[in-house]
Amino acid sequence: MNMKKISAACATAAALAALCVPGAAFAADGTLTLNAGDGSTLAGHSFTVYKLATYNDVVKDGANVKSVSAKHPDQTTGDWIAAALKANGVNYDLAQGRNAAEQLLRLQNSNTLRKVAGTLQSTAAASKVTAVKTNQTSTTSSLNLTLPEGYYLVVDAQGIPILVSTTIGGATRMSNGQVLGSTQIKTNVTKIDKKIKSVDGTWKDSAAATNGETRDFKATFTVPNKLAVDTITLEDHMTGITYIDGSFHASVDGTDITNQFGAIGKDKITAAAGKTQTDGTGFKVTSLQSLVDTYQGKQVTVTYQGKVVNASKANKAINQIILTSNWLPAVIPPDVPTPNPGTDETPVPTYDVNLKKISAADGSRTIQGAKFKIHNDSLNQWYTWDSASNQWTFGTDESKATEFSTNAQGVINFTRLGAGTYTVKETQVPTGYFTFVKPSFTIKITDDGHVTIAGKDQPGLTGTVTNADANASTPTAVVKNIDNITQLPQTGATTMAIMIVGAFAIILVATATGWGAYRIRHENMGDGPIAA
Repeated sequence: MNMKKISAACATAAALAALCVPGAAFAADGTLTLNAGDGSTLAGHSFTVYKLATYNDVVKDGANVKSVSAKHPDQTTGDWIAAALKANGVNYDLAQGRNAAEQLLRLQNSNTLRKVAGTLQSTAAASKVTAVKTNQTSTTSSLNLTLPEGYYLVVDAQGIPILVSTTIGGATRMSNGQVLGSTQIKTNVTKIDKKIKSVDGTWKDSAAATNGETRDFKATFTVPNKLAVDTITLEDHMTGITYIDGSFHASVDGTDITNQFGAIGKDKITAAAGKTQTDGTGFKVTSLQSLVDTYQGKQVTVTYQGKVVNASKANKAINQIILTSNWLPAVIPPDVPTPNPGTDETPVPTYDVNLKKISAADGSRTIQGAKFKIHNDSLNQWYTWDSASNQWTFGTDESKATEFSTNAQGVINFTRLGAGTYTVKETQVPTGYFTFVKPSFTIKITDDGHVTIAGKDQPGLTGTVTNADANASTPTAVVKNIDNITQLPQTGATTMAIMIVGAFAIILVATATGWGAYRIRHENMGDGPIAA
């Protein structure tokens, strides 16, 4: 190769190298990731991106960026930024070579930055600036954007505006620790999801509970952006439910963070007009600022308990949680209404089931005075009714369970029952009916109020009910008493055994009566006592 070719090759290499040095006119692409945080998504959000600054004079410090200079990409953008800075009292010296974009990058006061971001969003349309990306959406927890390296305004249709930088030369952090190329969105509503633990142990949006029963509740939310919010406040408005003192706990990834919340205050719901009972007492608590600072973007799980105290078929208990983000000053742009808090509601219904006692011989004849007890098989608890409070209490001692008696219409109303499987057993048969035939039956109630009734002991004496809608009416178990052995349904070995036992009992009674008469007669005849 001659010297001219070598010289030309060297000149070309030098020119190419010049394009790669800091301060080059052609900026590389960087990346920007918008995150919703753990347990949340960007569904419903739509992002518009405006470029505010192009970088030059980048100085690296190992893997990090030590310093960088900036310039607006065009004069229209420069004028837009300058007007926003001026509107918020930020001045800079043009004589020293400063420009609006660089001054924006140099701002340290977070309150001022929030104000400027709000002003930029409100004046974007009037300024005639052109967005570099519009209608950017994602249904997952993050959105990855490829953009020319620079500083950007991200406007969120469902959130608060963000000032953020892309990665710079592949670096994801400044030497001072500032993150590059990634940010958590400043959503304008911190969503919260509320659940109740059903009797089967699963978490549901709604679950039926017995009046007097204590249930577990769970609420989850993603900690908001610390540049937008300093604390959050949780309020649980309970109607027909009372918060159990000391049951509030909070965790992140299994780690207890209950100490990140302040004192638990009571939140009492006033009874509605005409009601004498207390409708319920919830709670209210505000987090410490350290919760947001430490756990930004993490999902918090809050658990607590509430006792159902005043629910009925007509008025289900309500458990509504409200999460309020306590916004930092100037986060909300001037022309944007203050966002509503995030809410979620967990209805807690309760249902009624009737028992009707009739004669097997005459189905139109109702029976008064038949007595029954009710047992919750799902919880292995006998039920005791307190008519003063309209609540049940529970225990394993059957002798303490309430013994209900059919009224003149032959009816017992088992009221305010939650989901589960119950056994109702006859404990006393009215006079005139076979005392050794005591039917029992099962009641199965689902969380949405479907009731199934089936005979258990002497199943043929209880009418079957399949998936009756307890929301629409009160399902009824029709149970028969017999006064003649022939009235027993022909249902196989069980009935035969009852017939045999019953017949044997009659024989024993008759035999005992005859034997007693024979013994008395002989004693009266002077034959002396008969050896047993």
